Amino acid sequence: MGGQLMLVDMAGSENIEQAGQNGLEAKMQTGKINQGNIALKRVVESIANGDSHVPFRDSKLTMLLQDSFEDDKSKILMILCASPDPKEMHKTISTLEYGAKAKCIVRGPHTPLKDKHGTEDSSSAVILGSRITAMDQFIFKLQMEIY
Repeated sequence: MGGQLMLVDMAGSENIEQAGQNGLEAKMQTGKINQGNIALKRVVESIANGDSHVPFRDSKLTMLLQDSFEDDKSKILMILCASPDPKEMHKTISTLEYGAKAKCIVRGPHTPLKDKHGTEDSSSAVILGSRITAMDQFIFKLQMEIY
């Protein structure tokens, strides 16, 4: 029995003014955190949408996590933090939409189904359509709970 445990704390969307930090080093660190967040979001969206290309090489973080996303035997747990503060509602909705997108990920090597002519099989379009519908329903449910 063997395995690998990877824990990643993404630290949220960093805003240097809100954090009360200043200086070049703080700005560089904030930029790297945001770059990692954006790269991971693009990977999650690409996989959830069934895109033919997943941008794992956009950051070191996504390259490290590539095996976890592609291995159908791996387990991924994503914990999202949201604020009940009405001033932070836009961030909370964005976080919940991101979580809904991540929930639509289908595990295993990312290879769209192709027919003998090299175009995507209609069954993969049906699967994608049902995933999008489920995601839309989940987002609507979350938005109703907020309001």
